[in-house]
Amino acid sequence: MKKKHNPLFSIVGITTAFFLSTITPIQATGNQDLALMISVKGDTEKEYDAFVEKKIKSIGFTLTDPHKRVNDGYKKKYGSTKLDILSFMSVANKNAMSPLLEIDPRLAGFNPFNLLIYRTLGGENTYIGHLTPTAILDMIGITDEKIRTDYQKMIEPLDAMMKKEFGSNTSMIKIKKMTENRMMNFEIPFNRPEDLDDFIDDFQERFEESFEDKEYIIAGFFNYKESFDGVDRLPSYDAFWVYSLCHFKFSYTVFDNDGGRPEAGLFAPCSMYMYIKKDTNTLMIGMPRLANWSATLGIVEPGKVALVEQLDKEIPEIMVSLGAKEIGSKSKSKIKEVVVKKQETLESKTSSVTTEKSPEDADANNSVIIIIPKPPKPVEAVKVITIGGNEPVKQNESLYRPRAIVLKVSKPPKAVVAVSPSKAGDTKVGDIKNSQVSAYMRGELQSVDAVKKALTDAGFAILSASTVDKKGDLTSIVFTNDALTKMADKSNRGFVASLRVLVDTKNKQISVTNPLYILRAFLQDDFDQKAVTPVLESIRKALPGLKNSKDALKFTLLPKYHFMISMPYYEDMIVVAKGDDLLAKAKARNGGKDIVFIQQISKDRTLIGVNLGKRTGKFIKKVGVKNAGLLPYPVLIEDGEAKILDPKYYIAVMYPMLKMSEFMKISTVPGAIQQDCENLFR
Repeated sequence: MKKKHNPLFSIVGITTAFFLSTITPIQATGNQDLALMISVKGDTEKEYDAFVEKKIKSIGFTLTDPHKRVNDGYKKKYGSTKLDILSFMSVANKNAMSPLLEIDPRLAGFNPFNLLIYRTLGGENTYIGHLTPTAILDMIGITDEKIRTDYQKMIEPLDAMMKKEFGSNTSMIKIKKMTENRMMNFEIPFNRPEDLDDFIDDFQERFEESFEDKEYIIAGFFNYKESFDGVDRLPSYDAFWVYSLCHFKFSYTVFDNDGGRPEAGLFAPCSMYMYIKKDTNTLMIGMPRLANWSATLGIVEPGKVALVEQLDKEIPEIMVSLGAKEIGSKSKSKIKEVVVKKQETLESKTSSVTTEKSPEDADANNSVIIIIPKPPKPVEAVKVITIGGNEPVKQNESLYRPRAIVLKVSKPPKAVVAVSPSKAGDTKVGDIKNSQVSAYMRGELQSVDAVKKALTDAGFAILSASTVDKKGDLTSIVFTNDALTKMADKSNRGFVASLRVLVDTKNKQISVTNPLYILRAFLQDDFDQKAVTPVLESIRKALPGLKNSKDALKFTLLPKYHFMISMPYYEDMIVVAKGDDLLAKAKARNGGKDIVFIQQISKDRTLIGVNLGKRTGKFIKKVGVKNAGLLPYPVLIEDGEAKILDPKYYIAVMYPMLKMSEFMKISTVPGAIQQDCENLFR
C-alpha cells in the first residue's frame, strides 16, 4: 500500500532538525578549511567580471545579484577606503540545488553564495575565492550523506574553472573555531488566502520596509521556485525564496578601514531563506548567524565583535516585530541529559542525542519532548567606537548625485547642432533654463482617454496605455510620431523612438517625458536640437498648462551622464539575447503577454516595451511613483541582438534626483530587470 505523504510530519521533521542543529553542532577538527582562495598578480577585475557574468553559465551557475566595487560606495559615503576593489558576486546553480533543497532547505542558508574578489590599495595581488562546501554544511549542521556528496560535486566544476581561468596559486583559509549557536530560525503562521501570492506580496513588502528602516540593504533576492521550462523542481514547496541582506556601516567597519578584514566578504551578503511547504499555512525562515563570521575567521577586535553581536540581536527583533516566533529560543523545561558523540572527521555519522524521560517531559502517548535549554541573557548593546578611518563625511551628501562629466576618450565629442537657450523671460515649459533642463513636464490630472485624444489630435500615434502598478493608479501611455521614429533609425539610437505620459491618479497629475531632456541623453553625438524642438512644441499644444518638474539636470552634462563613478553610461548597453527571429521568440514567450507594445522603427530595427516581473516592477514604490512612466521597460532589437539600457543608467537618468542611499534600497533591481529581459527570449 502506498504511504500517503503528510506535510505536517515533514515540517515537524525539519523543525526537529533545526533544534538538533543548535544542540549538536558539528565541531571543527582543528585543521578544517573555511575557504578556497586564488591569488592573482595584478588587476584581474575585467577577467573576473566576464567569468562570473558569462563563463560560469556553461557549468550551470548563474550570477544572481552582482554588487561591483562596493569599495567605491565606502569611499563616497565615508570619505576613505583601504581597498582598490571589493565586489560581492552572488552565484547559484538552481538545477543542482533543487533536489538537495527537497531533502533539507537549510542549505539555502549559504546559497546563493559569494564569489568574492578583493585587492587592497597598493596591493600586488588580487584575491578570488568562496567558502568551501564542507565549511558551509558544517556551519549549517547538515550531515545527510547524499547532500554532502552531491553538494561537493556541484562545486567541483566551478573550482576547476576558476583555477583554469585565474591560475593554480591557491591557498586555504583555515577555520579558527566554530561558534556554538550558528543558526537563527523562525516561523510565521498565517491564514492562507485563496491566492497565496496575496500573503507573499504583503509579507515581502513589510519585510523589506522593516529592514530598510533599520538601515539594512536588500542586496539580493533569489526565487528557487521560479521555472522557465514549466518543470517544478521543488514539488514539496509552494514557495521558496532567499533574501540577501547587507548593512553598509557593518560591512565598512568589518571589511574596510584600518584593520579591515576584506576576506570576511566571503560571508557577504547574509542569506535569509524563506519557504512554505506544500498546502501548509506556515512560513519557515532561517539564516546563519553573523557569529559564524567572527568565530571562523578569528575576528576579535572589540568594535567588529560588538557589531556582530548587535546584528545577531537586532535581526531576530525585527523578525519578531513582523509576527515571527523564534524557534528554540524559549523552553518551559530543561533537557535532562544530552549526550553528543564528538565528531572526529567530516565523514562521521550524525552525532547521537539521548534524553532521560521525566513525568513532565512525557505526554499522554509516552512521547519524549526535547526542549531547548533557555539561552543566556542577550548581550547588551555596546557603544561602538571605530578606530581609524572616517565618520560619514557631511559634505559628501551633495556627491550622492554626482553630475560631473567624465570623458572616456581623450578627443572631444563631435559637434552637435544646438540652439542657444532663450533668455529667462522667454523660456517655455521644457526649455533650457539656467543651464538646466527638466526631465518631466507635469500638469493637472486628466483621464487616460483625454490624454490619448489630445496626443492623437496633435499628430502623435499611441503605441500603448498600460497600468504599471497593482492598484491601477498609474497608467503609462507610450506615444510617437514620424520625427521621433526618424531620429531613432540609427544604430543604438532606437530608444528615442517614443516618449511617455504617466497618468497618475495617486498624485492627481500627469507627467510627460521632456523630449529635450531624453533625446539629449540618448542621441549622444547625433542630437539636433532644431529637430527636437517641434516635438516639444507639439506636446505643449496638445497638453497646455504643463510645468517643469523639479527633476532636472544640467543640459550639457546629459550626453556623458552617469550616476557615480564606476556606474554605467548610455553606451554601456546590455545584450540580453542574440540570434535570428528575436521578436518572434519574445512573442512566443508566455503567449506574448509580456510585450506591451511593438514599435517598428525600420525594416531591421524594432523597439518593444515589456512588462517586468511582478516583484521587479515594485521598485517604483521605493524610489517614487511620479516617474513611473519609465515603464514598460524598453528593449531594442537590431543587428541580431536584443539590448537594453543598463538599468543602473536608465533608472538613474529617469530619476535624476535619486540619492545614493535611495539607490541602495533597490540594489537588487538592476540585476532583476536584466534577468527579466533575458527570460523574454528564452
